[in-house]
Amino acid sequence: MQYLSPEFALAFLAFLWLYWFVAVGSGSRLQNLMLLVASYGFYLSFDWRLPLLLAGFSITILGLAKLIPSHHGPRRWPVVCGALAALANLAAFKYYNFFREALASGFELSSLPVLDMLLPVGISFYTFVGLNYLFVVGRGERAPASWSHGLLFLSFFPTLLAGPICRPQELLTQIEANTPRKILHLDKALLLIVSALVKKIWLAGWLAETWVNPVFADPSHYHALELIGAVTAYAWQLFFDFSGYTDVVTALALLLGFSLPANFRQPYLALNLTEFWQRWHITLSRWIREFVYIPLGGNRASWLRTQVNLVIAMTLSGLWHGAGFTFIVWGLWHGLGFVVQNLWRRFTKIQLPNGLAQAITFAFVCCGWVVFRADNWQVAEEFFVGLTNWHQKPSLNWPLLAIYLCIFFAAAKQAEAVVPRLETILTSLRWWQKSVCCALVAIGVITLAPAGVPGFIYFGF
Repeated sequence: MQYLSPEFALAFLAFLWLYWFVAVGSGSRLQNLMLLVASYGFYLSFDWRLPLLLAGFSITILGLAKLIPSHHGPRRWPVVCGALAALANLAAFKYYNFFREALASGFELSSLPVLDMLLPVGISFYTFVGLNYLFVVGRGERAPASWSHGLLFLSFFPTLLAGPICRPQELLTQIEANTPRKILHLDKALLLIVSALVKKIWLAGWLAETWVNPVFADPSHYHALELIGAVTAYAWQLFFDFSGYTDVVTALALLLGFSLPANFRQPYLALNLTEFWQRWHITLSRWIREFVYIPLGGNRASWLRTQVNLVIAMTLSGLWHGAGFTFIVWGLWHGLGFVVQNLWRRFTKIQLPNGLAQAITFAFVCCGWVVFRADNWQVAEEFFVGLTNWHQKPSLNWPLLAIYLCIFFAAAKQAEAVVPRLETILTSLRWWQKSVCCALVAIGVITLAPAGVPGFIYFGF
């Protein structure tokens, strides 16, 4: 069941009525129970086995966290056991066959069995949430949560499938609060839902159908300008898709009385790679920094060791995204990009103009997106070779795409100022006026968008 599908909308509205009106006067306890049942029911809609896997993972993490002594005593072994169990669970479902094929081809090992296993939707995300919780308890920063609160924290359906990757202090503390809940920022929630419809259903869908999918399916048949247009279109498709997902789940959380952390801040306006990762998939970036980069030593050791730590952290980030060499290369590309950036800062005092710095950063990120999007390394290689193809006549309307992309960049620069104004305008309208506006936008999106409700790209990670 997709978040932006009519089926989910009807089910959520029915649940919302029960959540706010049936549970009136009963406090947050009944609401938490309803959320827990709804979260597992939502996960059940994908496959009956998924809730069992999630429950097993959650019970393991929460049980080990409860074994961590509150004061004196060995705090390390439950954390180590939990981390190993969580990573082994993730590796078994997501990486076993990948490493089996790699070993079979590299060392001629054919004795390892082929396992036909279901890849649980969102396993990478709830694994990181569970590890975050375990590490925080292990460091003594908070006491273990109750079973009911912990189970809901690890299964909260707005964030279950693709984040944001919430820290315990960001979501679990809201779950544990005894104060009566209320709908948070209704007009902002409506605006976020409209934003998600426009981004995901219309813009991301149009870019994918018109440019990205055809060109990446066979890069050798397209002019270099069309390839450049396609990877730029994919950069925006991925942003519209993932930020649209973040918009809708943030809106759902607000309607349920919860606030979620920001996950995007116009990343394609970044002036360097560091700033890009401070704006793109923010909750993943800080997880990698806090639990991979800093434990490796961060920047506390020598300059050279810092660069090694960056490369390792970004390569692991690439592997987290998917079980394939293209994802590893994508992570390594960004790790080496950090090294080049730091070399520039170390050995030169040249400060590039903002426009040039932004263009170089975006071009670097797009080169990485080629590998990220390609189905295999052969497709990526054909794409890069095709960038030398300037003699073939273009068959796609690349000038029109260029105009649209310029509009996207211009809109990104104004977004932080425009969105609050739109929220203010929406607040000033009466309820029926808001309904008419939202309905008109929905009708417009459905009219302009490709048919169907495609799944969110990051559900595959």
